[in-house]
Amino acid sequence: MPDPTLTDMAARVGAPAADRRPGDGYDRGGMASVGALSLYAAMLRGELEGDEALQASQHIFELVLNSVHHAIWWKDANSRFLGCNRKLAEYAGVGHPSELVGKTDADCAWGNAELPRSGAPWFQDHDRMVMETGEPLIGLREQVRIADGRVIWVETNKVPLTDFDGKVVGTLGTFTDITSRIEAEAELQSTLEDLDERVRERTSELSRANQTLRREVEERVRLEAQERAQRSHAEALRDTAAAVARSLQLDDVIEQVLIGVERLCDHERSYVAFYDNEGVLELAGERYPGRPDRGAPEPHTRITDPLGGWSPPGETTEDGSSGAAAGGRAAMSKVNGAVVLPLEAAERALGCLVIEPRPGQDLSDSDVDRLAILADQASSAISNSRSLVMARSLAALEERQSLANDLHDSVSQTLWTATLLAETLARASDLSAEQRDRADRLHALTAGALSEMRTLLLELRPSVIEETPFADLVHQLVSAFESRRRAKCEVHLDREVEPLPTVKVALYRILQESLNNVSRHADAEGVHISVEVTGDVLEMRVRDDGAGFEMGSASEHFGLRIMAERADAIGASIHVDSCLGEGTTVSVSVPEVMELLVRPPEQSP
Repeated sequence: MPDPTLTDMAARVGAPAADRRPGDGYDRGGMASVGALSLYAAMLRGELEGDEALQASQHIFELVLNSVHHAIWWKDANSRFLGCNRKLAEYAGVGHPSELVGKTDADCAWGNAELPRSGAPWFQDHDRMVMETGEPLIGLREQVRIADGRVIWVETNKVPLTDFDGKVVGTLGTFTDITSRIEAEAELQSTLEDLDERVRERTSELSRANQTLRREVEERVRLEAQERAQRSHAEALRDTAAAVARSLQLDDVIEQVLIGVERLCDHERSYVAFYDNEGVLELAGERYPGRPDRGAPEPHTRITDPLGGWSPPGETTEDGSSGAAAGGRAAMSKVNGAVVLPLEAAERALGCLVIEPRPGQDLSDSDVDRLAILADQASSAISNSRSLVMARSLAALEERQSLANDLHDSVSQTLWTATLLAETLARASDLSAEQRDRADRLHALTAGALSEMRTLLLELRPSVIEETPFADLVHQLVSAFESRRRAKCEVHLDREVEPLPTVKVALYRILQESLNNVSRHADAEGVHISVEVTGDVLEMRVRDDGAGFEMGSASEHFGLRIMAERADAIGASIHVDSCLGEGTTVSVSVPEVMELLVRPPEQSP
């Protein structure tokens, strides 16, 4: 039934009566009642006095109490509810706050102690603690089961409830549903724990890698210490031998060996030669005592059978004797008066040290003995130097291989997927002309980026260049070029033309440098590339319609010298023709190409 007093007061101030229960601050639509607002206005104007003003204040209080999103209650000293707001009534599953009056937590859905930090005893213990200590309890997190069966997390606050004399007569409490916050915190904590685990795993991996590296370094240091100990008696023989043992740079070792030879004996010329991959001696360094005008030899200068009947250790000479000495020391030979001392390590021939006496003179036996000791020292030093170079090369190769694998497995796959998606988008039938143009451009950019990545992978794994068909290499360079520049490339290439690896690599590098020059300097709109075999000559031509240049001013620029060296290495000729404003043409001709092709064009199926 409606409260008659409040109804009369609302009618008296001109507000419509509301069908409500006592303490109800909402109408049927859930909005604050007009009558309540009218009462508040009447209070401000002084139209209500005495009991009417008190009832109006109580009504406004209940309106405010039921407007907040927190559950609010107050209990007596025995933890019985004296009152609450509508939010707590909803959680308890009762129709009106007055229905909880006189009840305890045990009479509510959350009274059962089935959950940790929950149940009537739990809540009542905290009520007693607040009343006994007189201290508020703030921010207590608890789990409660509400009337609809859900279990929620709440943040509870309890303070002592006192009378007018300050005596604690009960508790006043609130709680707020923080389930979403708890779930978010749990998710964040899970994420942090996962991140911590990954950091720990990565740290463990790095620790293991550091330990492995430390062991390798210690092992290498140990081996080097053994080698130094084994050479110590020989290093004491000559200062030169000690200098040779200290150096790890191959050029420095060769120079110190030749200086040592000069200090040990008088001679006309001395040189060091090493075996190449084909078993032919190549001159590595030479020295003419007293003649500083004689410079260093040209790189890779081959020596055609200068040693007569001497053969490397382990091989057999024409007379059936072995090239290695029976006594264990490397065999010494004299060829046309020159002393030839083999350089070997671990029974593997590295090369030789040759000392040519002055005309009319001969080297004494003591000279030869000292030179033999020096040759032994040189062999050890050269072996160490080569091992270091090989170790550095292998480390660099492994690093490049690892980087190439990572790029192939991650970035390259992503670019491939992006290219497929862009191509699919470009083929969509419902695109406008502008959208199609953008989709085509996107496809061109992703395809070009993929080609750039493949080119980069080739650079990281040079051996792959030799294994990839030449036509694929050309089209890969073209695709990468077109992605960088808005220039179009026209390619005329017989796919059956497949040069041998050395020729293919040289042509690939020359084409790569030519396209780089066009991209950086030519500002061209079109490039024409052709590779064809005419008669016994393979000709590759790269022509652009760019700015061109004056031939005399570019003789040492644009990588032309490097391209010329690459062409010369395979016995080819290169010609560059350019003029300002008329573009540039680079032509490479490889003669007698039929012997340099994997399969000549006329034999193609």
